Amino acid sequence: MKKTILLILCLPLLAGCGVKREYVRMRDQLDYLETSQKKMEAQMTLMDSLLRAQTDITYQLNAELRTRWGSLNERMMSMDQQYQDQQSRTMVQALPLGSSQPDSRGITPPAPPDKPKDNGSKPDPKQLYDTAYLDITRGNYDLAIAGFREFLKLYPSSSLADNSQYWIGEGYYAQKKYQEALAEFEKVLAQYPNQDKAAAAYYKSGLCYRELGRTMEARKSWQTLIIKFPRSPEAGLAQDRIKELP
Repeated sequence: MKKTILLILCLPLLAGCGVKREYVRMRDQLDYLETSQKKMEAQMTLMDSLLRAQTDITYQLNAELRTRWGSLNERMMSMDQQYQDQQSRTMVQALPLGSSQPDSRGITPPAPPDKPKDNGSKPDPKQLYDTAYLDITRGNYDLAIAGFREFLKLYPSSSLADNSQYWIGEGYYAQKKYQEALAEFEKVLAQYPNQDKAAAAYYKSGLCYRELGRTMEARKSWQTLIIKFPRSPEAGLAQDRIKELP
């Protein structure tokens, strides 16, 4: 009888021990879950950081590719302009400077560079132009600009006058003097609107405006180029540049 009473009295204690063990087990599980959750949050934070870094790198690479593509296009355009310039000079070598059309009356062709000048005071036009052109291809931009200005001063009605005016703008543009370059390219458009360099001058004017932060004027220049010279190589470049504008 006494044993039965003692067992009855101990039952609550035994039940309490079972509850305590269950409490400890659940607490351990909760601690484990909490620890696992913190690890997952840390991994998520790390993955988010890596994703952001990857996104930044991708954006920078795209920007770099766009810049290099634009630079490559400009170099190709410059080479094309130089090729056109060579063609123009080949065509006019047999013509007297001061006329863009063959003169049926037969004006005496310019004297060769190695012979004495028959005009006494003026330098030989071909030699003067070639020297300035050589300077621009060698990166001697200030010398080139001075040479082309001298050419324009002495031979303003030459068939190479528009080329000279254009290369003055290129000389400033290569030095990142965009305001000065823009002024020179606008002279090409104002004085030689239908000559060979007009399309290139429109395109470079747009680039100058863009570099100066004047995107509306840049867009307008390129749109005008596309309308006036739709089949020119510069028109395709202009369409690409317009897409890049904000």
